[in-house]
Amino acid sequence: MTTWTATRGDLKKFLRDVASNPGKTYYAVTTCVQPGGNIRAYREIVFKPSRLWGGTWGHHGAQGVLANYGPITDVKPNVRALFDGGGKQHAPNTAVAEPAKPAKKRILARR
Repeated sequence: MTTWTATRGDLKKFLRDVASNPGKTYYAVTTCVQPGGNIRAYREIVFKPSRLWGGTWGHHGAQGVLANYGPITDVKPNVRALFDGGGKQHAPNTAVAEPAKPAKKRILARR
């Protein structure tokens, strides 16, 4: 298990690892603030090979990922995935009232 933080020494090691292992999956743990309580979740990061930057994940290079998403590890953490569908919390609310009926048009009395 290797963990890289946003320090200069770890950045060089991380860049070497990304360049030498294209397609390897890395993980970043984040805290999601929820009304019922905070939950910890991980996101998967897979770098595509790039001649210029060593590897890219979307529009981020390896330096940007390490700076923006905190400590990166190469072992899957024991928390839920950030984008796993989440079960019922992402399901639409079926107990919603019926849509409002259009209001009746008022006829104004003439004087």
